[in-house]
Amino acid sequence: MILSILDQSPVVRGRTSSEAIRETMELVEQADALGYHRYWFAEHHGSASFASAKPTVMMAHAAARTRRIRLGSGGILMGHAKPLDIAETIRTLEALAPGRIDLGMGRAPGGDQRVMQALGYAPQRAPQNIVETLKMLRDQRMASNMGDVVAVPDIATDEAQPEVWMLGTSVDSARMAGEMGLRYAFGAFIDPTNMDAALGEYHRSFVASAWCARPTTMVATVVFCAETTAEAQRIAECSEKWFVRSFLRGENVRFPRSEDVVDVSAQERFISQMRRQTVIIGNPQECRAQLEQLQRRTQCDEVAVVTITEGAEERLRSYQLLMVPGVIDAGRGDAGRH
Repeated sequence: MILSILDQSPVVRGRTSSEAIRETMELVEQADALGYHRYWFAEHHGSASFASAKPTVMMAHAAARTRRIRLGSGGILMGHAKPLDIAETIRTLEALAPGRIDLGMGRAPGGDQRVMQALGYAPQRAPQNIVETLKMLRDQRMASNMGDVVAVPDIATDEAQPEVWMLGTSVDSARMAGEMGLRYAFGAFIDPTNMDAALGEYHRSFVASAWCARPTTMVATVVFCAETTAEAQRIAECSEKWFVRSFLRGENVRFPRSEDVVDVSAQERFISQMRRQTVIIGNPQECRAQLEQLQRRTQCDEVAVVTITEGAEERLRSYQLLMVPGVIDAGRGDAGRH
């Protein structure tokens, strides 16, 4: 199993978004040293909960602070993206960190109706934006004053291409990824409901391409790991309280602190308990068993871990414990590499 990290730069009450971004950069350095395979930065807009709004900027800064870990967008939202801008940004990143850049693309709006309007979000444009971006990325011509616009910096060979992934939580996104011959990452941390159906559709519809020779999948899931099961359950409470206020009540809030009291209704408690069944919580051995079970069930090539806790130290410790020798072999194997 290859193990990676997806980071949304969560902001805890009493702290600032700038502090959350600095914590993310400290964490990506640790992830590089620990042996995680890749580190993806999310794109969220207008959110009090998440500070990561510009994944490509985060990728550039992280590239200067790391040595070997792959860096990617989890993902760039193509409903408001400009293909030439994305192609040139990714090519620039690939020139700065050769062989370490991933382009993860999604179709979600990245925020509410106000955000969609401010960004000029048009979901119907996403498929064509993806096609145009891929075309520009693979174009090996040198820019000139004649013919089509060519993205710069130019590249010498296909070997200089980034890995390209489609992100999603639906059968439609899986089908699109398969038909385009792209790698596919399923966001189980958002909604695991359609996971089996989506992954099955991806494999059924996959057509080999210049971007990917065989079906390649990743599942992004929530994990809380601590020395003891009780401690893992405790550090999960921050995320669970936030889930009630954000997902169930629609509030735009920071992640709560341990002393914050959230009065939960019977229905909210039932939904939260149902959600807990889809989250991995435990000591290193228990987390290993659950991750291996997830891998067997989905036959995924890789798992991306999402961990949000009240304290940065707890979050780092969770990632450290997952990398205990013999628990997860994250740095070996060539699945998902071009």
